[in-house]
Amino acid sequence: MSINSEILSASGAGSSYLYAVAQGLMGLCGFLLLLNFRDAAYRVYEFFLNHGPFAPGPGFGPVVIRAVGGILGLSLTWTAVSTLFSS
Repeated sequence: MSINSEILSASGAGSSYLYAVAQGLMGLCGFLLLLNFRDAAYRVYEFFLNHGPFAPGPGFGPVVIRAVGGILGLSLTWTAVSTLFSS
């Protein structure tokens, strides 16, 4: 059995806490996108515009990126908090 499969199959309390913390950090990134921290939404839009396989179409802009970031931030933070306080 390899080390990677042992890590993936670990079902202890420590791994669930680590997973919850990772979700919390991703939720924080979503909230930072929502608040447009350091022009993050515009930088993400510009990255997709210049480096994507195809250009973003109409209706896709920094406002959409901010809204999706806020929704993801809220859901990931809620999941992380409920995981941390469920045990």
